[in-house]
Amino acid sequence: MQFTRFTDYSLRVLIYVAQRPDEWVTIRQISDTYGISRNHLMKVVSFLGSKGYLVSQRGPGGGVRLQIPPEQVRLADVILDAEGGMELLEPPVAVGEDLADPHERLTSALQGAVDAFLQTLNGQSLADLVEPSASDMRMRANS
Repeated sequence: MQFTRFTDYSLRVLIYVAQRPDEWVTIRQISDTYGISRNHLMKVVSFLGSKGYLVSQRGPGGGVRLQIPPEQVRLADVILDAEGGMELLEPPVAVGEDLADPHERLTSALQGAVDAFLQTLNGQSLADLVEPSASDMRMRANS
């Protein structure tokens, strides 16, 4: 399974912005950090704003920031929003009787895999990616 570049950029933007909760982040900052075209990022930021993940402010000192707390941003939701769904196979136009059952079993197996994948990601938030975990804190304390 491979995500689109749009989904990758969406996750990168959210991570970058979540790491700077007290700042208005500019598209230029994100572009310079990740080496992503500003034109692509403008589309991504606009999309994330329309979905309620980001809020923007124009003018000097403006930029974007999270509209909701990172704990409420579920990775599964971001991926589904950006990908527009998670269908791995297109239904065949016409399948003979001898292929119908195997195709249905394949579709069912793949759907089960997607459901498990999304269930795992539904348990992960943006905060899980950007906030240090308890084990990270213990490792730093022991260093």
